Amino acid sequence: MNQFELFVASSESARSDAWRYLRRLRELDNRIDENMQRLREIAETVVKPTVTQRTEKRKRKNGLPHGNGKRGRSPPGTVTSGAFFRGHGEDDDDVSSDTSVVLLEPSEAKPCVEYRACRHRILRYALEREAVAEELKACGSEMNKCLAVRMAKLRQTLSGVEYSSTGTSS
Repeated sequence: MNQFELFVASSESARSDAWRYLRRLRELDNRIDENMQRLREIAETVVKPTVTQRTEKRKRKNGLPHGNGKRGRSPPGTVTSGAFFRGHGEDDDDVSSDTSVVLLEPSEAKPCVEYRACRHRILRYALEREAVAEELKACGSEMNKCLAVRMAKLRQTLSGVEYSSTGTSS
């Protein structure tokens, strides 16, 4: 094997590692993009009912009748979204956001759970992406050092070939 073949062969494993890291980065970027898109979709579905609820509340404040035509409290057992219930024995003055409970309708709870899971996946992918990027950087600097040594040897060999070829022709 000549010096040029040795030079190329010595850098092959480092180059394949770099390509593997680049492929992994691309894959993680795609997963992050897909999950970000899903987060946007979930946010849109959660925001749309909220906008309709606000419009409905405005209509009621403007003097239009309520949806069922009745006035007063809603029937017992009816839970509105975002309703807060205090624990037993709490006064109105001592309400803490930590001890308050938010009850959501099942149709609203599912998107919230999915949103949290999706957000958690994005954070995990982002952390993994940072780790892979650091490995790629380390691989790149290692490959740079290796190639510099090999290049110096190759140049030395090539300069020796020039002297030997010019020496034979003289």
